[in-house]
Amino acid sequence: MSLEVGSFPVEDIKFGPETKWHDGVLEIDRDEILGLIFQDELIKSAEIDFALPGDSTRVINYMDVIEPKVKVRGSGQTYPGIVGRSTEKTGEGRTHRLQNFAVVECVDYAGVSDEMRYASATKQTGAPDPFFDKGGSHAVTAFAPQVNLCIAISPPDDLGPADRHTVIHSATMRVADRLAATVAAMEPPELETFDLTPREGLPGAVFIPHLSSIEWQTGSRSSMGMSVYGQTRLSAPWLLEGTELLDGAVSQRHSLQLADNPVVLEMARRHGTTFNFIGCIIQRTNWTMQAEKEMAADRAAHLAQKVGAKAAIVTTDIRGQRYLETILTLQACERLGIATILLSEEEDPEGGTAPPFILSPPEMVSVVSTGTGAVPGNFPPVDKVVGTVGKPEERWYGEQPPIIGRYGAYHAQDIWGYGNQSLADY
Repeated sequence: MSLEVGSFPVEDIKFGPETKWHDGVLEIDRDEILGLIFQDELIKSAEIDFALPGDSTRVINYMDVIEPKVKVRGSGQTYPGIVGRSTEKTGEGRTHRLQNFAVVECVDYAGVSDEMRYASATKQTGAPDPFFDKGGSHAVTAFAPQVNLCIAISPPDDLGPADRHTVIHSATMRVADRLAATVAAMEPPELETFDLTPREGLPGAVFIPHLSSIEWQTGSRSSMGMSVYGQTRLSAPWLLEGTELLDGAVSQRHSLQLADNPVVLEMARRHGTTFNFIGCIIQRTNWTMQAEKEMAADRAAHLAQKVGAKAAIVTTDIRGQRYLETILTLQACERLGIATILLSEEEDPEGGTAPPFILSPPEMVSVVSTGTGAVPGNFPPVDKVVGTVGKPEERWYGEQPPIIGRYGAYHAQDIWGYGNQSLADY
């Protein structure tokens, strides 16, 4: 399994007469991009704007962040399966991407009831509205140092959450595809090859990310939530190549962190030297009965053993029962002799009265912490706010309260150590 990734760095962005990338500058034909968004007549209002690293800018209402990628050789399509895209297997050939750049999908729910707004499970109880800063002391997310094109869309009328998501995310992907197409026929300034052919004499290692399904809230046929080739429902573990993840085989809600996952990239780059990176076992969480949780954990461990893994890195994406399911997988792997590392955010410290993890069994012998997910201190005022259709509420320009641990997580999850949020704790 071999994938070439051609990177076209974006250092600046501007509006112009045509949409193109040239020498690090991404030019945007505003009318063309808006035309792609309004291609669906259900979308009545939308705006686009830039958010540049280091600027006093706050991006609000964000639902997903997508790095434009395009297949230029090989089977399949980037970000497969979602919003009607091909489900053909990807992860081989060559993919081009706009590096240091992402399209930010923002949904402006001004004037929409909370019941309608949060029916898609995009907000955790008690969490702040989703936002991130581009400059200043609290620009800690993975998106802060990037150049962003922010698409703000008002939700279409009279649609349920799943249909609303499909309309909005389809528009976002049309824009991302168009921007990626600007570099499809060009030779990349940077080219990296990921050849994951196993080398003899090296132990095998797997990555087992736990990704919560929102099926319990949305139903088994929903298109919302993190998807594997477009499937969001609870399922037995998926075995994917690391290169499939780099092509966006797992996406939605946290697309940038999943498609450019630092664990996958580091394991792929170390492949053939200290170990063989033999695959990613995608483990879904939010099972109901204890027996189901144990079954899923056992199947993931068995699959890891079957493909020859001697070591595993396991991650969890939220606390509570999802963390329990992660630990069950860790225990099952250790029982089969697979040396397993837990990579995770810690629990909220609650003033030093709470343990770092709600469960620490004897099998949990190796842990890497990415902090508590907290961002201490108030977010400073900003000069510019993007992510709305029309004028933002005045409150968004002022100070924002600190993020207190993981239940502010939608603001800046740093599960995989991608951004700088972890540094707030150390």
